[in-house]
This record gives sequence, C-alpha cells and structure tokens, in this order.
Amino acid sequence: MKGLLYKNYLITRKYYFMAFMFSFITALFMILIRLSMICGNISHDAEAVDELTRSMWIFRYMPCAVIILGFAGYEETFFTDLNAGWTRFSRTTSLSANKIVGSYFLSSGIVLTSAYIICLLYLVIFCLSFGDKISLHYITNITSLFCFGVIKQYFNLTLAMFAQKRQTVQLIAISIALIFPWLLCAYIYPKMKELENPDTVLLEWMAQQFEPIKAYIFPVMLFLAVIFTVGGYFISVKGLERRTF
Repeated sequence: MKGLLYKNYLITRKYYFMAFMFSFITALFMILIRLSMICGNISHDAEAVDELTRSMWIFRYMPCAVIILGFAGYEETFFTDLNAGWTRFSRTTSLSANKIVGSYFLSSGIVLTSAYIICLLYLVIFCLSFGDKISLHYITNITSLFCFGVIKQYFNLTLAMFAQKRQTVQLIAISIALIFPWLLCAYIYPKMKELENPDTVLLEWMAQQFEPIKAYIFPVMLFLAVIFTVGGYFISVKGLERRTF
C-alpha cells in the first residue's frame, strides 16, 4: 500500500503544487485587501470599507474554496496508470482490487485532509491578524466545503473506474455541475427585485438568500460525504473487477 501511495504522489505532486500556489496567491490577495481596508488606500473610502466589511465571508472562504476544489478536481492518477498499462498489469499480480482502489481513495483523502488543515490555518491567521473572533460557525462552513470536496473527488474516482477516457468523466461531471447554477438561478431570480434598493450590497445579499437553509448545509454535506466515500469505494471495486482492458 505504501508503494501505491508513493506512486500516486509522484504522479500528482506537480499538479497539487500548482494548485497550492494558486490558492496561496488567492489567500495573499484577500489578506492584502483586508489590510488595505485598515491602513491602505481603501481605508480612505468609508463606503467601500463598509461594503467590503458586510461581505467579509468572501475573504474568509474564497481561498479555502479554491484550494479544496483544486485538490478535489484531479483524477489523472487512475488514467495515467491506465494509459501506461499499470492498471492492466496490476490485475495480474497479487494486488487485489480492494487495495488498488483503496490506494486511490486513500491518496485523495490524504490530499483533501491536507487542504482542509491548510484552510483552518488560513482562517486562524486571517482572524488573529485582524482581531476577528474565530467562530465555530466559520469552522463548520469550511468543513462543509471539505465535505463537498470529498463528494466531488470520490464521485469522479468512481466514474473513472467505469469510463475509458478522462474526458468522459469530465463531461459527466460538468453536466451534473451545470444543474447547480440552474437551481441557484431558479431560487434567486424571484428575489432579484430586492437589488433595486440602492443600499443593498450584492455579496451580502447573496449570503442572506441562503440563511434559511444554512443550518442544513453541514449535516447534508457530511451525510453525502460518508455515502460517497463508503458507497463509492465498494462500487469502484466492483467497477475495477469487471473492467475490460
């Protein structure tokens, strides 16, 4: 198992390094804007400071969403092994389908957990640097993002065990992902008249629209993450066992 995990690391390390650097730049950008609100150019514009303060959730969660979704959006490991012939060869060795699939799932879990820890560190640094109180509510929201990343990654991995090409997995994933913007528009569109109020801040208004369902997001995401982890693993094992090369 250690050898399989190390193999997965070697294949994906460059991608995850680039994803980390992109998220680091995003976090730095958010911190610089927050700093500018206190002692920089933005601090001289009271209206801009007020609008940004009322939309502070973007500063807390945007870098976290970038790194979690970036780390959860990569299924290249399996298709690299498939194209190189390793997947076919491994089925002729003593490695069982459970171990092979388990290595992919465990590798993804380790990467996502690392991203989750980085997000918590960012939250602590961001809040302590600017005197904000670290709320359990913030941690819960980041955990919900982590659970969403788990769902996305393990769903893609499960599809990869049945698909012949990476493009097929991406097409199916994108098609399903398009459902969410459609549902979002259907939910928000009837309330668009509220934006006619000149005192309305767009980002703050968008956050308020999810206030009625906010209490249900974390338990739903946690439940789905468990389902996709356990169910995805067993379905993936069956898919690999029945796979034709």
